Amino acid sequence: MNNRLSLLMLATTTGIFTLGCSQTNTPFLSQTSEATQENQSEVLSNKQTTDLKWLYYADPRADANFAIQKQDFTLLAFAGRVTSFPGIDKESSTLHQQCGYRLLANSGDALRSEKELNLRKQLYQYAATYNLVVAAACQKSDQYN
Repeated sequence: MNNRLSLLMLATTTGIFTLGCSQTNTPFLSQTSEATQENQSEVLSNKQTTDLKWLYYADPRADANFAIQKQDFTLLAFAGRVTSFPGIDKESSTLHQQCGYRLLANSGDALRSEKELNLRKQLYQYAATYNLVVAAACQKSDQYN
């Protein structure tokens, strides 16, 4: 029930923001130069790369075990056109409903560079390992409840 309410609130908020953004004045946007647009794209790309630098030092098994100790069985999901759960096969499709999930930042479909692609692969591997450990614990805890 709580997930449905959260999803409804997210959909409503997204709709409001989309409507507000569609009412913006476009002449300003059309006046920006190509160099400015390329520069902005590069800044976004660098920010996304910076945001994922934590992966270089991350230990997904340790992070998963820490979450399990706190009774947090939330799975990690990729936010693309279709939400995906690294490390969780299609047969376990109800697992995300049972355990819950959160979308990973910088896990959408858009990639702007080879460096982002490599970081995205690392993020996927991190999430797959994390999800395998947490999903097993979630299933065990559900058996006892």
